[in-house]
Amino acid sequence: MIKKTKSVGMSSGVNKTASAVGLCLAVSVGSSLSYGKNALEEVVVSARKMSADTQDVSTSISAFSGDALNSQGVADIKDLQNVTPGLIVTEMASYSLIFLRGIGSDSFQGPIDSSVATYMDGLYITYTSSQAQSLGVVESVNVLKGPQGTLYGRNAVGGAIVVETKKPSFQEPEVVLAAEGGNYNLLKGRAHVSGPVGDKFAFGLSGMYTNRETYLTYTPDPSQKHIDYDDRGYKVAARWAPSDWLEVNASHYKIRHSSADGVPLTNSDVSPAFEAVLTENDTPFETGVGTEVFTEMESVSSQISFDILSEYVNTKILFGHTEFFSNIFWDYDLSQEKVLIIEAVPNTADTDSLEIVFNSSEWGPDWFSWVGGIYVEDTFKDQRTPIYIDAVAVASGLVGTDLGALNDLVGALGLGAFGLSDTENINAVLYGGVQTDAFAAFAEFTFDITETISARIGGRYSDETREITESYVDARAQGLPLIGATDFIRVFDYPAEERSWDDFNPSAGVDWRYNDTSMLYYSYSTGFKSGNYNALNINAAPEAIEPEEAESHEIGLKADWFDGDLRTNFAVFSTTIENGHSQILSLASGGVTRLENASEYTVEGAEAEITYSGLVDGLRLTFAGTWLDGEYDEFECTGFDPETGLQRTFDCSGKDTIRTPDFSGTLDISYSFTISRFEAEIGAGAYYNSGFWFNPNNNVEEEEYTKTNARASLYDPETNLKLYAWGKNLNNEVSHLQKFRQDFGVGESYAAPRMYGVGIEYKY
Repeated sequence: MIKKTKSVGMSSGVNKTASAVGLCLAVSVGSSLSYGKNALEEVVVSARKMSADTQDVSTSISAFSGDALNSQGVADIKDLQNVTPGLIVTEMASYSLIFLRGIGSDSFQGPIDSSVATYMDGLYITYTSSQAQSLGVVESVNVLKGPQGTLYGRNAVGGAIVVETKKPSFQEPEVVLAAEGGNYNLLKGRAHVSGPVGDKFAFGLSGMYTNRETYLTYTPDPSQKHIDYDDRGYKVAARWAPSDWLEVNASHYKIRHSSADGVPLTNSDVSPAFEAVLTENDTPFETGVGTEVFTEMESVSSQISFDILSEYVNTKILFGHTEFFSNIFWDYDLSQEKVLIIEAVPNTADTDSLEIVFNSSEWGPDWFSWVGGIYVEDTFKDQRTPIYIDAVAVASGLVGTDLGALNDLVGALGLGAFGLSDTENINAVLYGGVQTDAFAAFAEFTFDITETISARIGGRYSDETREITESYVDARAQGLPLIGATDFIRVFDYPAEERSWDDFNPSAGVDWRYNDTSMLYYSYSTGFKSGNYNALNINAAPEAIEPEEAESHEIGLKADWFDGDLRTNFAVFSTTIENGHSQILSLASGGVTRLENASEYTVEGAEAEITYSGLVDGLRLTFAGTWLDGEYDEFECTGFDPETGLQRTFDCSGKDTIRTPDFSGTLDISYSFTISRFEAEIGAGAYYNSGFWFNPNNNVEEEEYTKTNARASLYDPETNLKLYAWGKNLNNEVSHLQKFRQDFGVGESYAAPRMYGVGIEYKY
């Protein structure tokens, strides 16, 4: 059983906790868990004044230390899917689309939220684009699977990704310097310097930089290149402990990113309506668009937290402020011909948040512990989307081309009065802004019923208000006397609207530790993602989307065998989502993108994680796999007919849920050994995905794929230098960041091909 223990030091800065063992451990296990000489270390959870082993966490978690991620070439959150079965992270321009155990949202409209929550140093990231940022100098990354509504709250219906970066140390100076090079002219650097300044103050500075050429080839002219992949950022952190009962942590970070990799750049299956106009290209990693296409973004975050210890209760107060913007430049028709260009300049988000968490201390009975708190958030998100229709480009060189298809599309936009000839262009600007005010109160209680059985019960009350503050369309047409050549007019102007939703998310569970090394558990969890508005509208008024609600049951068994040489973790689960958010990308749907509610869908599955380190000293074998079966229930979905290219309604009832592979799994082998004074490690692994559907009507497919990886390192403890090498997707398998069917055909963007690199790291 997990018992309350004496204080082991100040809080580590974790702002979320789960139960007596729960999720507070989850944010620490990635950095503390290590495999030495066939043994697993115990993890001390200082933030809860308890000690617990990873096997005491009664929920499914994939945990990684920063060192482990670096050795495997995991550079950003998108790479996590290659080492985490059940996790799929795709990208659409600057938007991250995250699915966990088949639960997620494929929306990439600026004001819309993700269904898998992401936390950076305890602070909830409200904008989906921020979730794709590079990890930088991290301490640990933890993927919490299943709804996390009670304690992680907002938009965690599918789960949560928790990233902890390096913090300054009170004990001694710490220096981490690393430089890396690789194919596609990769140049990467990481730096972290921190340490005590006096007895009660510590300061740290971290920085990261990544630049490489794109892996995409521009088909019309291979001598031209899309812009480089470029990440750069810094973090400043400070810790102050003026007394033994108070610690203050403050940090500020800024990250900039630009790339063309994640923007769909090819039309692999042109719609029948535009076959005579557009050039098709389905060759992997080749592109052909009529304008420069890329995305750029910037994320800035500041936070300050107060950890207050007392005899009766421990308190953590976290204030956070984040600002975000991105610009997206995109050729919507995805072909060489410049028919229709869409931009998002800019997408913005501005968030202020406050969270206060209370934890039980040493006071009170040993058999009882609790956690509770409140969360308040104020967020404004908006998106400005210019649309440019170039009829001249359509007709150029195509004498006699019928512009009827394009006129039909313009008519569907509600701009049909403009008409089109072979000499006219149309510009339109869509704008939508959404204000969110959120409040939540939560609590969870854990009872040790016997020496081997504990139970927990909790809940979260959420109240959220969404207001669409502005939604309008401005337009102009060149060559038409009605408007003139240069002036925009307000074509549609929709009034402000407001909706409020509230919900209560209960959770419960029972843990049975039937011997010293094994635990059987049952967990019931729920989640809530508030409703929203389709903020970008052309020929239809803003439409409210009802909230997503998740309910999940999980039974798991965690066990260590043979003195810790063998670890086996198994879980079976079922998650039901009501009013799931599903997106249609279509100009004729009322806006560029539009969300609709799927009535209900259920994903059932099983997971297994097996680690064995008893065969040969230093050898570790790891297998992790997730089996999923997801199906929609009574869902009339909107999509495009591949035969006609026209938008219509499909009966998606009984069809597979999107981004839900039947099986995904990893197999990893690593061997640690010594050569003279040097410590060496070599490793190899593979990730397999059985394939899935990108859309609810199941006609855009991701085929099965396998990716192999390898790594090696050599560490000199006398100089603190480590040389390392890594390779990802060494078999050069093709997979996609995104595929979708829209007005002009099927758009595709490709995940990275074969990547490899070498590096040197210094630690002090």
